[in-house]
Amino acid sequence: MNHGPSKLLMPALLASALCLALPATAVAQTEPGAPVPLKIADQRSIDLQLGEQPGRVGRAGVDAGRKQVEIRTPDASFIKVHFDHFSLPAGVTLEVASPDGREVYRYSAQQLDPHTVAADLGQDGKTSFSAMSISGPVAVLRLVGTAREPWRAGHGVKVSRYLEGYPEEMLPQLQNEGLLGTQVGGKSICGTDNKQAAACYATSDTQAFNGSKPVARAVMSGGSLCTAWRVSSSNRMFTNNHCISTAAGVAGAEFWFNYQRSTCTGAQATVTKVAGDQMLKTNTTLDYTLFTVKNFANISSFGFLGLDPRAAVANEGIFIAGHPGGRMKELSVADTQNSGGKCRVDAPSVTGNAANSDVGYYCDTEGGSSGSPVLARSSGKVLALHHFGGCFNSGAKISLIWPQVSTYFGGVIP
Repeated sequence: MNHGPSKLLMPALLASALCLALPATAVAQTEPGAPVPLKIADQRSIDLQLGEQPGRVGRAGVDAGRKQVEIRTPDASFIKVHFDHFSLPAGVTLEVASPDGREVYRYSAQQLDPHTVAADLGQDGKTSFSAMSISGPVAVLRLVGTAREPWRAGHGVKVSRYLEGYPEEMLPQLQNEGLLGTQVGGKSICGTDNKQAAACYATSDTQAFNGSKPVARAVMSGGSLCTAWRVSSSNRMFTNNHCISTAAGVAGAEFWFNYQRSTCTGAQATVTKVAGDQMLKTNTTLDYTLFTVKNFANISSFGFLGLDPRAAVANEGIFIAGHPGGRMKELSVADTQNSGGKCRVDAPSVTGNAANSDVGYYCDTEGGSSGSPVLARSSGKVLALHHFGGCFNSGAKISLIWPQVSTYFGGVIP
């Protein structure tokens, strides 16, 4: 059985964007006010119930009744299902899967696969939570197994809403038209847009390509997006405070590693998704949040970044890895705003949320770049945490962040 609209119910901003022409060239843009995360998905309403069968109440050894439904929304880039009520008898499991079976998450009374808990949706993490997102326009929900205990009146699964990702191919146009947010933080293309897919540098700039591997796409419970990245060999991640600022925000988010093209112009690579776990430290002025994730072992193969907590030097080389515009991972390496043609520190000390709190550069960024690491060429480590646009674009100094978080690394700089 299919559930969902017969055609994609585009939000107003998407419908409007279809009539807008792309600009011939990108121009420098400065967004007023405090930055906010990019918006790349909308909540949709639906009415689904699985497993509730009056004739099965009080009986064991029977199957789950209505076994499978689909949430199908043409053109969606992903579907994330929210469970308003989840309670199943022992022996029965709910599977949330892609049609081809490449993504499958299983939830039962005995075991919950990776999931998120969104306090803003009233979820408690036990009888209400969200499945991990399923990439693509179709999510299959099916009950499998046979009850080993009597079905009770309260058993069953109820879904009244899900998160629908905007079509991937439309993100560049929507971003260029400023339709992914009203005050998009960190959006500044300085002159010509010089960013390229991360895979384009796989052989021509191995330092930048390898430095991009620990960088992830952060998808929050309400459909907003930023960039996050692994720091140190331990279970530690960084993003911006204006992206995630609370423990509930961490628990409601998921992080997509290897969300990038397989080659410079190739198809999407295989993505690994993990859920947020605990917030360790956050700060509004320096705009950082340090946190952990669940199933940390699943992302160990992507490596980690170290920190370079020193004063930046004028004209030293840098590069930035992130998810500008919510797109697959890109690298800012080239910069036509200076004679060298490469990204560099153009202002070692500029005002961010406080005087002299940031490092300034013309290296291109966009909304979605918030939380990206700014890496020094000399060390291959993170010199600043990107968060502002304006040409100069800027990142909070790691030299100021490190003293506030050092205890979470045992005082040893990673």
